Amino acid sequence: MSIFDKVKEMLGGEEKSRNVPEQATNAEGTPAQGKDSSGDPLDGLKNTAEDAANSHIDKAAGAADSATGGKYTDHIDTGADKARDAADRIDGQQD
Repeated sequence: MSIFDKVKEMLGGEEKSRNVPEQATNAEGTPAQGKDSSGDPLDGLKNTAEDAANSHIDKAAGAADSATGGKYTDHIDTGADKARDAADRIDGQQD
């Protein structure tokens, strides 16, 4: 008898079920996948991350421009453009 069997016996011999949420299913009753048209389950997440990054870049650029009174608008726009280019590479495709 291993130590795990002894512990299992001490705990009542039954495996306690974890509180794990049910997996979403589609109309056919199979597990739903976060896939987009390409079939890669991560593409939807990548696109969402890219959109969120671009949104936050815009907000940060606007806040920086506002805080500097427009004095460094050209520099802020250049930095924001470079950040958007980097965010565009999240999904490995140029949009």
